[in-house]
Amino acid sequence: MLRDAKTIVGWLLVTGLLLPRAAWADPDPYFAFEKGGSSLLTPRAQAWHREFEDNGDYGESWFFVTQTSNGGVLYSILSITNLGLGTFDGIVRAQFYSPDGKSYRLHQEYSRDDIKAARNKMDVRVGRSRVWRSGKTYHMTANESGFELNRSVENTLPAVQFGNGEILFYEDRSAQFAMAIDTPAGKTSGRLKVGGRTFDLAGYGYHDHGWSTIKLPTFLGRWYNLRVYGSKYSIVLHKLYMTEDFGKGHVKYGLVGVDGSIAGLTRRFTYRPVRWRKEKESGEKIPTRFEVRIRTGGKTITGFVTEARFLDSLDLLSEVSWPVRMAIKAFYASPYLIRYLGAYELDVTDRDGNSEHISGIGVVETNGY
Repeated sequence: MLRDAKTIVGWLLVTGLLLPRAAWADPDPYFAFEKGGSSLLTPRAQAWHREFEDNGDYGESWFFVTQTSNGGVLYSILSITNLGLGTFDGIVRAQFYSPDGKSYRLHQEYSRDDIKAARNKMDVRVGRSRVWRSGKTYHMTANESGFELNRSVENTLPAVQFGNGEILFYEDRSAQFAMAIDTPAGKTSGRLKVGGRTFDLAGYGYHDHGWSTIKLPTFLGRWYNLRVYGSKYSIVLHKLYMTEDFGKGHVKYGLVGVDGSIAGLTRRFTYRPVRWRKEKESGEKIPTRFEVRIRTGGKTITGFVTEARFLDSLDLLSEVSWPVRMAIKAFYASPYLIRYLGAYELDVTDRDGNSEHISGIGVVETNGY
């Protein structure tokens, strides 16, 4: 109980610091993503940014999605954060949605003493979990509370970032949100043992790495994601809606891959909800159908993505004790995730007017704060 009380006080202090800071907000955050992008991510950019030890707003994560060939979906993330009273707290989270509809979850927290990481390459250990890179392959292993994971994703599209990958905030540009898409699309392999069962993770996947020195709920209201991993076409779209303090605008970045190469990167596309429903468990109004319009790399892609199989409504504070959860929601934010498999029906037209229709199942995610 004493720990809970300290945590509440910590969150209230953190929240209080946000109030005067909001007056410094620049309604047009500096978007440092340039045209083109780069596949030359430095090993240092993929490593742990331990230089932010004294920054109370710091957070960093290595995030993976696997869509298995037999219909399962695995999300997993290893993160390090300074939020709350701790410094460099480590968190390992995973959610697996099996082909038969059952779901399994992992949430494990560690202190800084349980974190070990290389300084100049991606190799981070938190407790009994690890993320690292070897060539074009990214790995994550975990052995936590009956959740035994050994998963790899080998890039079929090269790593990219838009410019230097940063969005800068405040008039003095003193805060940043940065992300690199290490694996826009790749082939996955490995095994997950959980609940007395073993699941094959062969399929397709995605991996990104990001860090921030501004709390996401400070600038981010909603975040829509689409990930399509096809044998020929791959599509990644991110659409971020800013909070009122930052002009209530949006930031977009996306890419299209064709036959193992990136055809184009773009910040100009349409990914717009056109149908909604109220989700039963969370009570949130969620988009169930998106209009898609993309023009990049000599390709024009139009069509729709529609909810096909609902996966989860995930309260990000669900593992936190009740009094702490209520304090955070009352004074700070109420973060949630909505996930489903989406059926896409898209028409692709090239510069010469040749067209083809592609269809399949992608992964859709809505983040709210």
